[in-house]
Parts: sequence; C-alpha cells; structure tokens
Amino acid sequence: MHRLTNAEVGAFQRRGAAWSEASELEAGSFRVRLGGPFRGSWMASLSNNLAARRVSIDHTHARLTGVDTWIAELHLVTLTQAANLSQLDYIGLAIEAEPMRAAPFEIDSYRVIASRDYGGTLMLTLEAADSLGLLGALLGALAELGLFPLELHIETRAGRAYDSLWLAAAGGGAPPALLESAERLLESSRRSTS
Repeated sequence: MHRLTNAEVGAFQRRGAAWSEASELEAGSFRVRLGGPFRGSWMASLSNNLAARRVSIDHTHARLTGVDTWIAELHLVTLTQAANLSQLDYIGLAIEAEPMRAAPFEIDSYRVIASRDYGGTLMLTLEAADSLGLLGALLGALAELGLFPLELHIETRAGRAYDSLWLAAAGGGAPPALLESAERLLESSRRSTS
C-alpha cells in the first residue's frame, strides 16, 4: 500500500471561510490554491508579501466568483533555500493591511480597453521583463487609482511576464476617468527604449 507523503497531500489551512492548500511540484516549486472571501487589494498584499520572502509568482489564474469570493491558483518558485512554501500562511499574507505601492515598476508594452466583461471593466494586457515584485507593485499602483482586479491571468515565460487583468472600481464598473488614469500610470511605467 502506498502512503502519501506530505508533499503529495499538501498543506491545507482554513481561516473562517477562507482556505489555502500548498503542494510541492518539484524542489523549490509549489502550487498554491486559495479560495474564500478576500477584499480589495488582497492579491497585491499576497504578491508583495511573497516578494518580501523572495518567492516569485511564475503564473497565476485568479477569479472573483461571487461577492468578495475568490478562487485562485498560483505556481510559485522560491529564490532562496530558506523558504518553506508549504508552511507559509497564505491567507494571512493575503489579508494583511492594504498594501502601499512597493516600488516603481517597468513594462515594455500594454493595452487597456473598456470591456463589457463583468458588467463593465477595463481589460489590461501587458508585457514586461519579469522581476521579483512586479505584480505586487502593479496591483498596488492600480489600487491607488481605485482599480481592483476581478480576474487575472499571469504568466512568465523565458523571463518575460505576459499578464491579462480585468479591472473595476471598488463598487463595480469602470468609469472613463479610470481608463484615463490607468493609461497615464501605464505610460509613465513604460520602459524607455532609448
């Protein structure tokens, strides 16, 4: 009879209605699933807290499934041998105080358009050189504008970040003024080509 190892079972945590599960994929690489009632810029908090622990987000899919109820899957890579990703309190890292914009970020290209998805959002796609903390800095800056993701597809390939986000104001919708603010932010963060 085969006994499951801790890596095969994964580390499961529950805090109220929120839950997380971490499973090791290979040495230094983990899949983390989260679900539950997360508010506002929880993904920015989680991203910044992971970056502070030298944990890189390789790819992610997260989606709002109801009123403040999220489901997310993240593939994480530790950049240091000291981090034990099965023991992190992912729920705690996600619900910590609202994040501040951790650092400036640079992108190479972006496109932001008004979308009818989710009853009216801004759809942002961008490409950038991947760097530790990029997602947290981006989400923190967008939160400062009053824009929060309703869905994210984050992917890293060959050192490049290819991200798609559907953004809305806290109360829902995406007023034209927010589109202009997002475009100004993204344009100021575009990597200089000279």
